[in-house]
Amino acid sequence: MKALIAVLVVALAAGIVVQSMRVSKLKAQNEALRQQVAELKAQADHLSNQASPPAAPVTTDEDRSELLRLRNQAAQLKQVTNELQRLRTQVQQLQAANQQVRAAPAAAPGPDTNAAATGPVPRESWAFAGYATPEATLQSAIFAMSQGDYQTFLASMSPEEAARMQKSFEGKTPEQIAEEGRRETAKASSFQILAKQELAPDRVVLNVFVAGEDRAQRIMMQKIGEEWKWAGNAGRRQQQPQQAPPAPQ
Repeated sequence: MKALIAVLVVALAAGIVVQSMRVSKLKAQNEALRQQVAELKAQADHLSNQASPPAAPVTTDEDRSELLRLRNQAAQLKQVTNELQRLRTQVQQLQAANQQVRAAPAAAPGPDTNAAATGPVPRESWAFAGYATPEATLQSAIFAMSQGDYQTFLASMSPEEAARMQKSFEGKTPEQIAEEGRRETAKASSFQILAKQELAPDRVVLNVFVAGEDRAQRIMMQKIGEEWKWAGNAGRRQQQPQQAPPAPQ
């Protein structure tokens, strides 16, 4: 697992370096465009001051071409600025994920551990995805929670985890439970699977990073029949005492 964490850290660090290079390049382009816009604005002001009368509209083809070029440069500057802001956000998310991975407790060794990182899944694209895969079940559960859909959320859980959740909801009305689910996911802007660890054919652990909340969580997924179910927090389950085997007769 240490090797997996090392690989993840290296991959995330590489991603940060690449994004930082892109940010630096865009900064340079941004500054160059700002200078061009300033020069063109100065030229436009000069043309306006020389026009007779001062308030008369631009009539020459050269002036029209100059103004069109100025508008095009301004549009490009806005586009580059937006891209720069997007890349800055991605770099911040990668840095936060890197810190979370470093701080995450090591998982018990399993028969197959592999990096299965996926791209961020933005909140706008969340939807019910069924239970055919661990990843689909994860999205279905998160989407149900964000919508306050208590019944679908429980249906995404394993029987043991569903019973535990129902016990924690005792004394609360369905409306209170729904509001609690929406509140717990209100800050989340996206989620991303950083790694997937296969413990057995019917059990995997997903290392999930939630942007907006800037936290990582290790979630146990269990296959029951033909469907995968959310079986709770992997760290909590590993800390639970195991039942002793029956004594021999």
